[in-house]
Amino acid sequence: MRKSKMYIFVVSILVLVFLQLWCSSVTFHHPYVGIYISLNNQEQWEVVESHPESASAKLGIAVGDIVKLIDGLPPEESQFVVKWGAIEQADTLLISKNGLDSEYRVESSTTIYDMIPLVEEFVCLFLAGILLLKLRRSQSARLLAAVFLTMAVIYMSLGASIRGDLVGKLLIANFMTILPVVFLHFIVVFFIEKGEVQLSTRFIKYLYAILLAGVMLRVLYFFPSMQKLYRLDGSITLGVFIIGFLINISVIAFMYFKVRKQHSYLSSIVKSVCFSLFISIFPIICLSFLPKIFLGIWVIDGIYTSWIIMLFPISFIYLIASNQLYDIGLVVRRFLFAGLMAIIPVSLFTGAYAFLFSNEVNEKQILFVFIGSTILVSLLLYAAEYWTTRLEPFLFPKKHVLQQALKKISKSLGAISTLRELKDIILVDIVNTMQVSGGAIVFLHRDEIEIITQGEIDDVEIEQLVKGSTLLNHPDYTSIEMSGHEAYTGYLIMTRKKTNTFISKEEKQWLELITSYLEISLENVHLIRKLTVNLQQFAAQLPNEGVAQDIQWFRKVMFELQEEERIRIATDLHDTTMQDLFFLKRRISSIADNGTLTKTDQDQLNNMNNFVDMINASLRQSCFELNPHLLREVGLIQTLQMYIEKEAYTTSFELSIEISPASSIESRDLQTKRHIFRIVQELLNNAKKHSQAERVRFVVEEANEQFYLHYEDDGVGFNELNEGVQKEIGASGMGIEQIKSRVIHMDGKMDLNTLKGKGMTFKMWIPVEEVSSV
Repeated sequence: MRKSKMYIFVVSILVLVFLQLWCSSVTFHHPYVGIYISLNNQEQWEVVESHPESASAKLGIAVGDIVKLIDGLPPEESQFVVKWGAIEQADTLLISKNGLDSEYRVESSTTIYDMIPLVEEFVCLFLAGILLLKLRRSQSARLLAAVFLTMAVIYMSLGASIRGDLVGKLLIANFMTILPVVFLHFIVVFFIEKGEVQLSTRFIKYLYAILLAGVMLRVLYFFPSMQKLYRLDGSITLGVFIIGFLINISVIAFMYFKVRKQHSYLSSIVKSVCFSLFISIFPIICLSFLPKIFLGIWVIDGIYTSWIIMLFPISFIYLIASNQLYDIGLVVRRFLFAGLMAIIPVSLFTGAYAFLFSNEVNEKQILFVFIGSTILVSLLLYAAEYWTTRLEPFLFPKKHVLQQALKKISKSLGAISTLRELKDIILVDIVNTMQVSGGAIVFLHRDEIEIITQGEIDDVEIEQLVKGSTLLNHPDYTSIEMSGHEAYTGYLIMTRKKTNTFISKEEKQWLELITSYLEISLENVHLIRKLTVNLQQFAAQLPNEGVAQDIQWFRKVMFELQEEERIRIATDLHDTTMQDLFFLKRRISSIADNGTLTKTDQDQLNNMNNFVDMINASLRQSCFELNPHLLREVGLIQTLQMYIEKEAYTTSFELSIEISPASSIESRDLQTKRHIFRIVQELLNNAKKHSQAERVRFVVEEANEQFYLHYEDDGVGFNELNEGVQKEIGASGMGIEQIKSRVIHMDGKMDLNTLKGKGMTFKMWIPVEEVSSV
C-alpha cells in the first residue's frame, strides 16, 4: 500500500513537471497576439477585441480593423480562428486600416501578464509542499494542499491557454471547475476537524463524479468537428466557477450565522475565516471590478489585486497549524481605529498634493495616493504598539529594565512567606536593578526595630535615623514610608548609586510602585506569622479521637502543608545543592587530571572527590526521605522494603521487615500510602534516636480486609502514661501524637504497648476498602 502511494506520488510529480515544461515552452516561445475576430456584414474578418497588453496593441492594431491574411493564409483557414475565434501564434498579419493594407510582423515577447501568474504558481506549489511536509497527518491540510496545487495548475496553464494551446485550454478549463469543488471539500472537512461539527461529506463524491464526466467531455476538443464546443464551454466553465465560489461562501455564511453568538473555539475560527474572506475579495471588487464597470478605468489592475485573493486560502494554513487564535474582532476594531486616525492626516496630505501638482496629476493618481497612504498609515499605527514593545530595549533601555524588574519582583512577591525570603527574593533584585550600593527594609515595632539589609549599608546608622525620625529627609538615602500597620511602620531605604549619583525621578516613581506591592506582601507575611502561632497553640490542644471527626479539616490542612514543605525542600536540594556538588566534582576531576600536579596533590583532590560523593549520597537519601517518589513508581510495599533494607546498613541494631501478600493497599490513593510510609519512617527514626535497641522488626500483611502494620523493638521503652516522655520521643517532628493523628485520619486503629526497660510494640490496622485520604 505504501509502495503504491509512492508510485502515484512519483508519477504525479513527473506529470506536473511535463506540464510545466510544455506550458512554459508555449508561453515563452510564442507571443500573446490577443486579437478576437468575427465576420461582419460585408463578410470580412473584423477585429472585435484587442487586449491592451498584447502584441497586437503594441503594433497599433485596434477594434474595427480588417484582418485579411494570417501567415499568408485567409483567416478562415487558420486553425486558431476555427477553434477559438482568435488569432494566436502568428508570425505575420495583413491588416487593412481605413482601406489601406499594412503587413505586421509579430515579435515574440513576454509581458508582466506572463510573469505574475508564474510567480503565483510557484508560491502555490511552495505552500502545498509546506502543508504536505509539515501537516500531512491532518486531512484538512492535505485537502488545502490540493487546493493550492489546483491553483498552481491554473496559473501554470494561463499563458499557454491565451496563446491558443489545446493542452493549456484543457488544463485551465478543467481545473477552474475542479477548484471550487476541492475548496468546498476542504471547507467541510476543516469545520468537521477543527470545530467537531456534524457536516455530511456524501455529496462531495457526486460532485467529483460530475467533474470527471466534464473532463471526459472536454477530450472532444481533440476532434476538429467538436472544437466549436469550446466557446460554449467557456461560458459553462465560468458559470460553474462562480456558482461553486458562491456555494463556498454560502457554507461559510451558514456556519457564521450558526455560531456568531457563541463564545467558543469554533466561533473564533468562523469569524477569522469571514474576516480573511472579506480582506481577500474587497480589494479586487472595490479597486478593480467596480471602477472598471462604472468608470471604465482600473484603480488597480486586476492582475495585481488577484494576489490578495490568495490571502484567503493562505489564512487557513494558520488556522490549521495554530491551536491559539487571535481575537479577530479585536484585530478588526484596532485596525478600524487606526484607519480613522489615519484619515485626517492622509486627507490633508492628499489635498496638498493635489493642489501643488494640480497640472500634473489626474483623478486616478490622486485616488491612488489617498488609498495607498491610508492603508500604509493604518498599518503603521496598527503595528506601532508591537514595534514599540520590540524596540523598547534599544530606544528606552532604562524604562525596559525597570519594567522587566517590576514583572519579576511582582511575580516573586506571591511566593514570600517569611522575612528571610523578603531579602533573598525581593531586596536583592531591587538593589541590583537600581544599581545602588545597598538597600534596606525596616520594620519599626512598638518595642523593637527589625532591619533587613542588602549590600553596603550601615544598619546601625539606619536604626538611629529611624529612632530619630530624620530618615525621610536624609540627603544620602532615598526613603519611602509604607502605609502604617497596627503592628509596625515600614520603610524602604536605598543608598546612593554606585556612581555616587542620586536616584532619578523615574526610578523613585518605580520604587513607590514597588512599595505599594510590598505593603500587600508584608501584610501577608504578618498574617502568616500570626496564623502560624495560632496553629501551634491549637495543635498543642488537640482533642482525643472521640471527637476526631470535628477536627478532620485541621488534620487535612496540616498534613498537606507538611507534605508540600517536604517536597519543596527536596526539590530545592536536588535542583541547587546537588547540582552544585555535581559541577564541583567535575571541576575537581578536571584539576586532578592535570599532569603537572604532584601525586600528593592528586591524592588529596581524589579524596575531596570521594567526600563530595559521600555528601551527595547523603543528600540523595535525605531527598528520598523528604519526598518518597518511589511510592508513585513502584508502590508502597516495594518502597518500604527498599527503604528498610537500605537503612539496615547504617543502623546500630539489627533491622528487618517481613512482608506477607498485601496487594490491595496498592489500589489506594497516593496520599494514603504516603501516610503509612511516614508512620514507618517516624517509628524507625524514634528507634535510632531513643530506643537503644539491639533488634527492630517490622511486619506488613493484609487480613480480613484490613491492612496490618506491626512494629517491635527490645529497647529501653518508656512510660506510656508519661505524656512528656511521649512528646520527647516524638522530637523528630512528628511524634507519637502525630502518628496517632494519621491513623485516626485513615479511619484506622492502633495499639501501643511499652514499659520502661521492656521495649515497645506498635500495631496498626487500616481498613483496605474505606481508607480516608488527604
